[in-house]
Amino acid sequence: MRLKLLLLGCLVAAFNAVAQTNGWTLVWSDEFTQPDGSSPDSAKWDYDIGNGGWGNNELEFYTSRTNNVRIENNALVIEALQEQFGGSGYTSGRIKTMDKESWTYGRFEVRVKMPRGQGFWPSFWLLGANYSSVGWPACGELDIMENVGREPNILLGAMHGPGYSGSGYIGRRYTLPSGAFADDFHTFALEWTPNQVKWFVDGLEYSSTTPASMPSGGSWVFDQPQSIFLNVAVGGVYPGNPDGTTIFPQRMTVDYVRVYAPTNLPTCSPNVLTNPGFEADGLANWTTFGAGFNTVQANITDVQVRSGNRVFKVSGQSNGGTNESGATQDFPASAGQHFSADGWLLTPTTDPIAGANAAWLEVSFRDASANVLSLYRSAQFTPSTTAGVWLNFAVTNQLDPSTLAVIGSVTDMAAPTGSSFMRYRVVFRQPAASSGSVSFDDVALMPIDTSNSPVPVFAALNGNSLNLSFATVGGQSYQVFWKTNLTDPSWLSLTNVTGDGSVAMVPVSVNAATGFYQVVQSCN
Repeated sequence: MRLKLLLLGCLVAAFNAVAQTNGWTLVWSDEFTQPDGSSPDSAKWDYDIGNGGWGNNELEFYTSRTNNVRIENNALVIEALQEQFGGSGYTSGRIKTMDKESWTYGRFEVRVKMPRGQGFWPSFWLLGANYSSVGWPACGELDIMENVGREPNILLGAMHGPGYSGSGYIGRRYTLPSGAFADDFHTFALEWTPNQVKWFVDGLEYSSTTPASMPSGGSWVFDQPQSIFLNVAVGGVYPGNPDGTTIFPQRMTVDYVRVYAPTNLPTCSPNVLTNPGFEADGLANWTTFGAGFNTVQANITDVQVRSGNRVFKVSGQSNGGTNESGATQDFPASAGQHFSADGWLLTPTTDPIAGANAAWLEVSFRDASANVLSLYRSAQFTPSTTAGVWLNFAVTNQLDPSTLAVIGSVTDMAAPTGSSFMRYRVVFRQPAASSGSVSFDDVALMPIDTSNSPVPVFAALNGNSLNLSFATVGGQSYQVFWKTNLTDPSWLSLTNVTGDGSVAMVPVSVNAATGFYQVVQSCN
């Protein structure tokens, strides 16, 4: 008997799908609908109890009392009190799904109203389920939402792991455009997929990390199950301690916690843009338009970059009239091809976009005479957009090429009949002479209908069967092939599988006729 699997890999945890929303399937949630005054559902949550600083010199004693953790008006309340308890001057709550539920990959979402005041540190975060065996930071930690009272309008999203923990974390801060997080409810989410983590606030992506973000000597450990934690710390190294301005009690009110599995993650397509990060000298492969002086390749020593060392920085021409500036790339396209596109934009705090200025990403399909057949744009980057933060914009709005009116929203862009080529543009529009600049980085244009891609597979013998297991992306097609000898001219199809975001398992009979297997993701 000969058995061989191509591209061996690791498994991810499976999800049981029960509901679907916005491309993600709900697999677990707590809407906190228990009676007022009751404790959280013990089938879902456990408590951390005690004091001792919790590794951060915190001052509170975490309890399981309903004084500190309870259901109230269909919401979870974690309340910090100033009282003597167990040798501490404050009490609060910290609940977790550890040892009850954990997940590998998914979207983790919470809707929260923060406490207010100096010394408070509310958090919604994930910790590796293997913490008890490997310790921290080897287990990995993903901080979805952290806020400290001294910075009422600033959110921190971060990750900790081997080589980037504590104050050396990898992460980004987000500043609320107006008001404080304690003024109202806000939604915080993290989307965790193989080799990528994204952070969101109120539906806006403000940060993304991949293994390429690791510092020298750092290890990516985010391929193992993680559990949810919710807590309100009092005092400590990061928030500082309560002072004379601090008012007790203070509460974090949680409307819901939800966990989703992916159902429409980006396709397996590659980025067809050349020099998408504007790293190559002289803006290689891009054709700029504008006045020349206002479309520049800027260096990390002068501007904030998202990745690498350079960005494409654009400002207005300041010629007194409406003007557009930016850069383009053209690609062949034929009717029926489908594409998706996105990119990252930032306006610096030292030169924020002002007035009626706007920036966007744009894709158009054109005939052989360069006439626009169909037109798509991202949402506009305007002066109301947060400065100093890289934000992701997807090209999802379809416009009438004649009137530029938005006529619909799409998840992919289809080349219409008569298409000869397509044009990708990054654009800065200045209607008058208002100041400000916008930087572009890591832009992407991806054909949806590309060739098949091999996927990692794990094999396990089970009696006279061989179980082939592989992680799937929701909505994507997978084909299992076999052949008797590797010298055979072609692979034979065994079965097809439609991905649902979980781990698929295909049992095959072990016999002398079939000895080699592979699984490919079909993007056609």
